[in-house]
Amino acid sequence: MFNIDTILFELPGYRMSLLELLAVLTGLAAVWYAARANIITWIFALVNAVLFFMLYYQVNLYSAMILQFFFFFNAIYGWFNWRRQSTNGDEPVTLLSHKGRVFWVAGIIAAALAMGTAMGRIHLWLPDFFPVRATFVYTDAMIAVLSIAASLLCARLKLENWVLWILVNIMSIAMYAMRGIMLVSVQYFIFLAMAIYGFIQWKRKVKVIQ
Repeated sequence: MFNIDTILFELPGYRMSLLELLAVLTGLAAVWYAARANIITWIFALVNAVLFFMLYYQVNLYSAMILQFFFFFNAIYGWFNWRRQSTNGDEPVTLLSHKGRVFWVAGIIAAALAMGTAMGRIHLWLPDFFPVRATFVYTDAMIAVLSIAASLLCARLKLENWVLWILVNIMSIAMYAMRGIMLVSVQYFIFLAMAIYGFIQWKRKVKVIQ
């Protein structure tokens, strides 16, 4: 059932698996509710992490696969953090300091390089679990690290999370199209629009902390 070769239906030139369809739909729901600062986003995020873990393993995108562990636990953290900080349904969105932005950018670059190097060799270290070499190693790693940073900032209600999601979506559109997971690529077009919408919505709620 949750195998990418289990085809639900066929479109002209494309075979749609149930796994890919469910992963995309739960992802869209999670981003939609996040853009509206609705705590329900974290429920969809939990389910989405499980589905995409299975999908990415089957298409050898190992950085993206490992990323789902983070998404799963971040969804739990995000749920409790939003419940704790919410005041009458009005989420207190804030900005990072200049120093904070420099810190996050430097950390993202360093982590992406480290992760890409590791994922490029993981088929040598753990051949029983990863018999096929990872594809799009550094692009996949950068998307994974940016996604981690964006998720953490989202859980902390920082406006900058949407800037990172916009970058993630642009890179993902190209990578997944080249990998042949066309519905996932299309999903990221929708995510891109939602990220822009989320940025606009959250910007209206920004509370500048002195």
